[in-house]
This record gives sequence, C-alpha cells and structure tokens, in this order.
Amino acid sequence: MTDKELKRLSRSELLEMLIAQMKENEALQSRLELAEAQLNDRQIAVEKAGTLAEASLSLNGVFEAAEAAAQQYLENIERMSGQQETICRDMQAEAEAKAAEIVREAQEYSKKTHAEADAYWKQIVARARALLKERDALRELIQAVGRNEEK
Repeated sequence: MTDKELKRLSRSELLEMLIAQMKENEALQSRLELAEAQLNDRQIAVEKAGTLAEASLSLNGVFEAAEAAAQQYLENIERMSGQQETICRDMQAEAEAKAAEIVREAQEYSKKTHAEADAYWKQIVARARALLKERDALRELIQAVGRNEEK
C-alpha cells in the first residue's frame, strides 16, 4: 500500500489494519510457542533422525522460519507507525489551519459588530442631543409664553 493510499484511509481503517497486524502477531506468537514446544520435544526427533547433525539441520529450518516471521512483523509495525505519525501530523496541521481561519473570521465579525454598534451609538447620542435642544427650546418657549401672560 502506498503512502498516498494510506493517507486516504480513515482513522478507523488504520486502526483496523493495526488490529489485523496485532492478530497476525498473536498468531505468529502462538506459532512460535508451538515451535518452542516442538523444540522441547525434539529429543524424539533426534532419536528418529539417527544423528545429531540431521536433527540440527531440521531444527534450523524452524528457527529460520520463526525469525523471518518475527522480522516481517517488526518491519510491518515500523512502517505502519511511520505512516500513522505522518497522518497524525497532517491532521494536526489541517486542524490548526481551520482553527486559525475560525479565529480570523471571529475577529472580523467582532470588528464589524463593534463598528455597527459604534455607529448606532453615535446616532443615539445625536438624537438625544437633538431632543435635549428641542426640550430646552420648548422650555424657553413655555417660559416666554408664561411671561407674556403675566404682562
């Protein structure tokens, strides 16, 4: 599987692959245990083989197979670990970029909202000043009418 194909896999698919590798490891572990059990029973094989040299040659095949399987498993784990780290770094970079975009949008919205609020406040202040001027003018008018009536 290429790096490009691995990057397209979802987290769950990658975890499934890791679980499959773990199952394979367990199967290889059980095979190794079986081979070790057979090794303990090799005295019978030595007796059947007739010579110690023939028994040694047959045992070497078991050890070579177990070593090859273990080596293959370790290589697979290292490869998958590297791919997982790359995928995680890519996901983190993407999340950080999205977070930065969200912060930028929030700041722009905040500036816009503050500008609108400031403009609205200026309108309110202007209206309040106009109302105060009208009130003062009405008060003067009322006072002038009151003075005219007194005369």
